[in-house]
Amino acid sequence: MTLFSRQSRPSTFVLLSLIALVATSMFLIAAGDADARRRRPPRTVAVQPPLTAVPIPETNPRAAEAPETPKPEEKPKEEIQKADPDMTPVPSQKPAAAAEKPAEKPAEPAKRAQQFGPNPVSKTDEAGENDHEERVEKADPAIAPDRVYQSACPALMNGEVEGELIPPLSEGTCGERSPLKITAIGKDRPVKLAAAITTNCAMAGSLANWVVDVQQEAQKDFGAEIESITTGSDYQCRKVNNGHQGRVSEHAFANAVDIVAFKFKNGKKTELGSGWNGTAEEQTFWRALHKASCDRFMTVIGPDGDAAHQGNLHLDLGCHGKKCEARICQ
Repeated sequence: MTLFSRQSRPSTFVLLSLIALVATSMFLIAAGDADARRRRPPRTVAVQPPLTAVPIPETNPRAAEAPETPKPEEKPKEEIQKADPDMTPVPSQKPAAAAEKPAEKPAEPAKRAQQFGPNPVSKTDEAGENDHEERVEKADPAIAPDRVYQSACPALMNGEVEGELIPPLSEGTCGERSPLKITAIGKDRPVKLAAAITTNCAMAGSLANWVVDVQQEAQKDFGAEIESITTGSDYQCRKVNNGHQGRVSEHAFANAVDIVAFKFKNGKKTELGSGWNGTAEEQTFWRALHKASCDRFMTVIGPDGDAAHQGNLHLDLGCHGKKCEARICQ
């Protein structure tokens, strides 16, 4: 019992010493914080002054100060009419009531323009468009929708030749896009062809000018106008002189025609085969015709040219030379 009491005394002393040390430390810390708060300068809060209301003026002072734009003086109606006599007089009274005006005609619906070229047609309107095309063809046979890809010919339209535009010709390298079937040539004094010929538009125009010269020679040599002309080859898909080799003839492009004979209105006739070296009037006529043809066409071949043209005078508008300006006259 005495031994236990001696050993517990030092432990109690140590415990009390620790408690005193902790208490002292806390006191010193608290004192330091209080001293630091006393030394810190006081915080200041900036206070903004209250906003003062600015009065808004009810009217614009600048507008009041600006001078007013002077307005032009209105002249009396009598002075206006005197100054400008052409001016429409000003009515003194208002026009009659709208009820007295004649009733306006209702606007007519816009008419649909005739279709001269192909346009794409939707499937829904295909039936209606076909009916419209049939009505157009019946109303005006001259309009042919299946010919819109061809070219019109001024010589035919102006009456310089008589005939019609026919469907395109196509045979391999041969053919013509807008061929004509001609039955007569000449406008003022048309000359009939013994048989219709197929040619292109350029040849048709040249023949119309050529026949004027021929009519003058007929009057001079035979004393009468030409009644009809007999021709040989016109459009034919072949080579030159019907050969198996060589270049393609201008006949293959409806660009040539052969002249064989003439019949006059006084009953006289002349053929190239017998007339070239025939009577005096025949020789004069055919040689004058040959010369006039060389002035109108690019190629002219007659009896003096080769054996293949003893009985026909070949006329064409073929290209010769680099610039297509050279002529062949034989």
